[in-house]
Amino acid sequence: MAQKLLPSGHLLEMFMPYRSHEAKMIEVLRKAVSFGYYRNVELGIFFDPANRKTVRNILSGNGVNGTTFATPYVKDQKLSLCSLEEGERRKAVELVKKLAGYAAETGYSNFGVPSGDDPGPVFRGLAKNALAESMMEIADYIKQFGMNLTIEPLDRYAFKKQLIGPMEENAVWFSSIHEACPNTFIHWDSAHEALGGIDLDKSIEAVAPYIGQFHLCDAIVDPNEPCFGDLHMDVARAPEWKTEGFLTPEVGAHILKKIASYDKPEGMKQVYVAVEVLGHPGDDLWLKENNARAFLQRCFELAGM
Repeated sequence: MAQKLLPSGHLLEMFMPYRSHEAKMIEVLRKAVSFGYYRNVELGIFFDPANRKTVRNILSGNGVNGTTFATPYVKDQKLSLCSLEEGERRKAVELVKKLAGYAAETGYSNFGVPSGDDPGPVFRGLAKNALAESMMEIADYIKQFGMNLTIEPLDRYAFKKQLIGPMEENAVWFSSIHEACPNTFIHWDSAHEALGGIDLDKSIEAVAPYIGQFHLCDAIVDPNEPCFGDLHMDVARAPEWKTEGFLTPEVGAHILKKIASYDKPEGMKQVYVAVEVLGHPGDDLWLKENNARAFLQRCFELAGM
């Protein structure tokens, strides 16, 4: 294999009820790193300076990498990095740069941004140009912090209906951004590709040089089913490992082997993979975490990694 992949825990998603409760999220982080399994954790933005320092110390003290996403905060403000209204786009860029500063203080190395909604075929080209301009400005800004910028292509036509969708198209659009800003990468996600009806192997092949991190996420892909969509559903569990979605451990293992067969993208110190499942109020959140961790480990075992 050309590169070694390491396990990540998407704590922000699994413990979503605690997203705005920074003290609880810090306790989640302490417990998660105590397992000695995760080499990276995906968390939210911490707005309290003391909490940022605490998280940074936990990460560095345990040799764990950190990733965060501006996505929920940009959406909360109803802003978009691909807006064709320049004033609104500037607000989005400035918000993201502010969040990136917080992320740097927290010790994160990967910083993710959303593309924004697809405006339709007439304005899509202009929106992609606006997004590229936003991304390059943000990427240049966060270079001073030694951080990488990632964007997660979502589905354009099936469920989320975001601007950056089909992966073969993404590869063409993204190549010039990466050339101008080598600290930009793609965050690949299995659910968005499957929901878009895109062959997973072909999807990976299209953007392999740019995959800086990725998610194994299950989904029901039949639009006639009531739970169709990108719902971040629970993964299959032992001993049957059955799922109503597409993501069996065998499929997960195949994805791991496929991505690992490519060279690690230049400029990315390490590529991490996390299982993405959503925690809801009232869930046994640590049971959810345990199931996700067991599923990820099963995928690694089947992949012989």
